[in-house]
Amino acid sequence: MLVTVVFQLCGLQAYAGPRSPFGSSLALLWCIGNCLVYVGALAYCLTERKWLFADSRTGIGINFIPFIKSAVTIVAHLAVLLEALLARGVYRGLDERLASVDGTLRGLTGVADFGGYRAQFRRKLLLFGALCCAIELGILAMVYDNPVQRTVWCLTVPSLVVIRLKHLHHAYHIDRLAARFGFLREQLETLVGTPHQPSTVGGNLHPSKMSTAAVVGGRWTFHQGKVLPPPKGPHKSHRTDRLRRAFVVKGTYLALWHASKDLNRCCVYSQLANLLQNFIQCTCDLYSMYSLLYLNQFDDIFGYILSVVATFSALGIVLAACENCKSQVALISQLLHKRRGDEVDLLAKMMAAAITTYMVIFIQFMPKEDATVTAAPSNSTLSPKLE
Repeated sequence: MLVTVVFQLCGLQAYAGPRSPFGSSLALLWCIGNCLVYVGALAYCLTERKWLFADSRTGIGINFIPFIKSAVTIVAHLAVLLEALLARGVYRGLDERLASVDGTLRGLTGVADFGGYRAQFRRKLLLFGALCCAIELGILAMVYDNPVQRTVWCLTVPSLVVIRLKHLHHAYHIDRLAARFGFLREQLETLVGTPHQPSTVGGNLHPSKMSTAAVVGGRWTFHQGKVLPPPKGPHKSHRTDRLRRAFVVKGTYLALWHASKDLNRCCVYSQLANLLQNFIQCTCDLYSMYSLLYLNQFDDIFGYILSVVATFSALGIVLAACENCKSQVALISQLLHKRRGDEVDLLAKMMAAAITTYMVIFIQFMPKEDATVTAAPSNSTLSPKLE
């Protein structure tokens, strides 16, 4: 809850959840208000550039590096806010798809608790927020010493913080997918690890108590109340149960794959704008650091170092989340490849049995020729010639 509220206050998510329509409306209005405010901030920076970014060394023209950093930062912030508005429906679909996956996993195992990753990400968000606040306050104390520079800092630092938190917002949804991929991997490990013993994935669930997995609108769900009849024989019951679980796991994997595609649709342009801003900011900061080192002026250099550290910390968090999710998917693919032999063998036997049954029915209902027509040529060829 805390994580979602923080992202809504930053304008990164204009959707609160399926159970809170009023909160979703407030988040939408807040995001629209942020867009209007920062359109005004960008217009103010452009119109008052000669006063805000005046070159103090020469007194002629503007200082290009602070101007381009501030303008690009506010533009990237606006791109993040606009995509949050446009992708509101996609975020809703992503939450609904993940809720459907949670229901499927809960019906498969009886328990699907993802509180661990939420607590871990909450700690990560709080630590990063404290780091950003400390860095920006330190930069304000070390670098910006006159009222004009403090005005520029007040205009740009909210955009800079929101841009960094957008990386964490992306990492949050990637962690949601990685947690479910990890849970799915554990179920596959149970299926693969005990090929000759009854599976304990579902606890005390019997095949007769399991609901039928079906595809509804591209999502795998469990229909409560529709019960499959138990197959005859313990061995057959066990193999049918394992095959059913394998199909449910496969359907859940496909649903998570579509959820990852939805997430990619939510964050394409905003993350491109963020990366462009990160590149421009780091280039300008590194150039300023080089200039200060060349002039032997070490007073402001620590502020630029801290700014680069904060930016690379946000990038490191989102890249680590991507690597974790990629590792979970790679492990799942390895387990599916390992399991392929047994399941393909079982599927081949089932297909052969179905084909044999079909051929028997087809032969039984073939139209038979008339016996009188077929008997005459056979008698003429088999009877001896009389002389």
